[in-house]
Amino acid sequence: MSRQQVLIVDDDKDIARLFQVVLTLVGFECDIVHSAKECLSKLALSVPDIILLDLRLGLEISGEDILVQIRANPRFKNTRVIVVTGYPSMAESISDLTDLILLKPVEIEQLKILIQRLASVESKPGLEYFRDPVTGLFIEEFFVTRLEHAFERRKRKPDFLYANVVFTLEFENLPIQEMTVPIYDAIMRATGRRLLKNFRPTDTLARLTHKKFVSLYEDLKQPGDVRIITSRLTSKLLRPYAIDNEIYQPTLCLGAALSTGEHKSAMDILEAAEQDLKPMQPAASLQRVTFEKQGEPAED
Repeated sequence: MSRQQVLIVDDDKDIARLFQVVLTLVGFECDIVHSAKECLSKLALSVPDIILLDLRLGLEISGEDILVQIRANPRFKNTRVIVVTGYPSMAESISDLTDLILLKPVEIEQLKILIQRLASVESKPGLEYFRDPVTGLFIEEFFVTRLEHAFERRKRKPDFLYANVVFTLEFENLPIQEMTVPIYDAIMRATGRRLLKNFRPTDTLARLTHKKFVSLYEDLKQPGDVRIITSRLTSKLLRPYAIDNEIYQPTLCLGAALSTGEHKSAMDILEAAEQDLKPMQPAASLQRVTFEKQGEPAED
């Protein structure tokens, strides 16, 4: 059996080297990076089994930022993340995103025992805790965490541009009741597929309620990118849904807001997107058409 891969991310070279020596002796294969930039470059090319992550990595990108990006990327759904920090207060806000938190100074014997135990135990990957089980999109808790990190990153780097988009899907003749739940869930699963197939791994897409969704788009190049995003969303989401040989036509309301220096908190931009909500087509009742033969002409 091949040895499990561990990526050690720490800007203290002596500590990183010590961790590497200890973990290599107990059977792990270890790589070391000393900066956030090195870490992101490494993760673009590999998927380690375990990441040992220091939270304090510099001013531009923190360990918290890296942790959120890891948990937002399905490539790392089976990767365990151990956060190492000398600042307990920093770890509180991200405790739900980690598999384990170790406070510095780390006892070597404790590190060996804990990382071996973590590597051997079969448990639900951290990523899955933050997914809506129907759509596969993130839940509100994770989205808010990601949004707060984007807000803090913009404060450190004013040219960092991001946007929020809020949208709702209505199906007037399909009330949420026991007999229609399977149909509605099928529509929601199709919605999740449409969103996940057509956006970047770094985009954060979440389901807030049964009909309301929100998305976060980071590292935009220019303000005009928001219009491109909303146009793409509209074209994908207004396509009819083909479920059990019937077509269901949605009505879409959508609002968007771009990050600016005027926002006082992370939630301000989300509220601005909510206030911008408007219909993307004339209000219409749900259209239902029975197919004459098996097939799905409407794309999911």
